[in-house]
Amino acid sequence: MSDQSHNQPADHPINGLKPLSNGDGFHLPITGNDLNHGGYDHSDAIMTNGHALEETDDDDEEDEVEDDYVAVDHDDLNEYPYWFRRPPVRQPSKLDDLHPFVQVLTQSNVDDCVAVEEAFPEQERCTREKACIAPFAYRLGRCPELCLGLFTLPVLGLDQPKPRPTLVGHVIATRTSTPYVTDRSMELPADWKTARSTVVDGETVGHDEYGSSIAIHSLAVLQEHQGKQVGSTLMKSYIQRIREAAIADRIVIIAHDNLIPFYEGLGFENRGLSKCQFGGGGWTDMALELNTE
Repeated sequence: MSDQSHNQPADHPINGLKPLSNGDGFHLPITGNDLNHGGYDHSDAIMTNGHALEETDDDDEEDEVEDDYVAVDHDDLNEYPYWFRRPPVRQPSKLDDLHPFVQVLTQSNVDDCVAVEEAFPEQERCTREKACIAPFAYRLGRCPELCLGLFTLPVLGLDQPKPRPTLVGHVIATRTSTPYVTDRSMELPADWKTARSTVVDGETVGHDEYGSSIAIHSLAVLQEHQGKQVGSTLMKSYIQRIREAAIADRIVIIAHDNLIPFYEGLGFENRGLSKCQFGGGGWTDMALELNTE
């Protein structure tokens, strides 16, 4: 093909087409043929889609590469996916062997609770001889939502009948209007079977359905399962349930001196010597405030 078109005037027809009269100052994008002809100054900015590209500095690109990448020893490359996928290391505990689960207690668990109470010293425990069936029946019947049990169920084969779960530990509680546990709050109302509530000297006896404090009367674990973190696991679950339900301002309990660190580890505060004389006295008031925000 002849290249005479490059030497023609600007207004001369090209291939039968005459340039537009209003096209002054407008340039078509540079083509490969234009670059091949010696008349083009290669020192001009390179054009693409009608726009000038900024000149690049090869040294700058090398510096950016050095800043954005870190040299890796290829011998260790195959180890990285393993460490990224590796699950956290966790040692199995004795609690895992129980396959535990928690659930709210009901009056059907009265006998189970009596058996768990044998973990307490004789003067503090509830037994059938002390007629403690009534206090458990009262508390599990009046406020079961405040009583929680940790159970264990053995792993069985498909053809084995499902046994009754074993209660390993329990938390038994009621509501009280006082910011600590009192003897009145721990008592069993004389007319509990017929009266909705009983008030003596201005204080509700037993469960106070309008109380803003949850008074724990018993945290007990079967003797054969103590030392397996049953108590702490059960209390953590209990505290979480009460906190998420937002049904009380605080949880209160009385404890002996040797158990104060245990409850402090769960978030309870030492409120000093308790006036409660249950089991001979000598208790310390502990409280966990729930509305701290």
